[in-house]
Amino acid sequence: MIDNLIYENVKGEGSFALVSRYRDLHGNKFAVKKIKKEVMTNEGDVNRFRREIDILTVLKGEPHIVPLLDSNEKELWYVMPFAEKNLYEYISQNNQTLTEADRVEIFEKILDGISIAHSKSILHRDISPNNILKIGDEWYICDFGLGKDYSKYTKGGYSSVTGYGSILYAAPEQIDKLKDASVQSDIYSLGKIFYFILTGKEPRDINDAPSYKSVIKGAASERVEDRYENVSILKKEVAKYKNLYSVMSTTNLQDMTVRDYLAQTQRVNWNEFYEVAMKFNVTDHVYYDFVDPITTILSDTKTIESFYTTINNNMYDFIVLFRQALEKCYTSTGWPFSSVNSFGYFLNRLYRVVSTDSRCQMECLKELWDIAAYHDQWAVQETIIGILQENSILQENEREFALYMLEMDKTFAKLRNATTGRISSRDIVRVITHLKANK
Repeated sequence: MIDNLIYENVKGEGSFALVSRYRDLHGNKFAVKKIKKEVMTNEGDVNRFRREIDILTVLKGEPHIVPLLDSNEKELWYVMPFAEKNLYEYISQNNQTLTEADRVEIFEKILDGISIAHSKSILHRDISPNNILKIGDEWYICDFGLGKDYSKYTKGGYSSVTGYGSILYAAPEQIDKLKDASVQSDIYSLGKIFYFILTGKEPRDINDAPSYKSVIKGAASERVEDRYENVSILKKEVAKYKNLYSVMSTTNLQDMTVRDYLAQTQRVNWNEFYEVAMKFNVTDHVYYDFVDPITTILSDTKTIESFYTTINNNMYDFIVLFRQALEKCYTSTGWPFSSVNSFGYFLNRLYRVVSTDSRCQMECLKELWDIAAYHDQWAVQETIIGILQENSILQENEREFALYMLEMDKTFAKLRNATTGRISSRDIVRVITHLKANK
């Protein structure tokens, strides 16, 4: 297989092997793990690599074990699917948006993979976030370099290699002597993994776990005899507490206002936030239940970017609904009209974030124009003039926005005094000129 692949670059490097990215003629990506040339004469490293291939061969085709696509024990390489991210990278990048249910689901898949390995008498002995890969929408355990088939190999295990697993995730008895590693050693690592998945933090102190604390302690106890006997028991405990937490949960997104959701949520999940917002539930006032909570939580560009990245193509519907909510505000009483400027600031932030999405940009422009022209808000007038003069409007939007300005047939003093020399759109310049002459 490797003869038909095209080398691209080195993806990662360990103490005795390199992982490189390859592709085929169709653009499919693969990872090739090869032993380093400089350690080819080291019998321990060579045996370790061959044993890894042997273990992956035994586990070939099993769910949540990285697929072995091809291998060569003589030349010491093997091929597997290419993974864009490992667990550490995925959790670190998505820690603010993952729900607890998302996190538990990931852990359950890891448990399934290790459970299968153990059922075939194989220990991993190096379970860490770096050795769990996301390939497509699934999770796979990889790097059985410290692995041991204890039904086949009875002697020790690589006590000559540097380190006995990732230090923060390795069991104490494994760190002392690798050959003493057991099923409970892998279970210890799984407890630490679960803590990391739930918190996004390295497992230096597992006592501050926000949930599943007894499960984590039952897995990652310092004493071997205090840990779960096997992965099946650990899986049952996770399932038990998952059900208990489900019963305790009183969150009902169906009936919540945006204000209710934010008041009851310590860490906002953007998918849930979007779901609640699109219900458009109002119990008190559209400003207090919907508009103000949204402009408050999305108070900076970085936060809006995170929200936009999560909901992506749904942002247009969100902005349209927000504009509808503003119209309800404008025609009602009982809210601070001085907040209109904050609407403009929020829409300007949105405008910057969705700058490449013509539909979203257009909705922001229309509402900014309405606030500036119809509601005569001076600060927002400065904003819209700045947008026009910096020529940041997408070319496909220029004519449509000029037509909207003309249809609204409204202007304001700051626009009448603004220069058009820096505006590149002829349509917009003509409309401004027309509005100046007729108002």
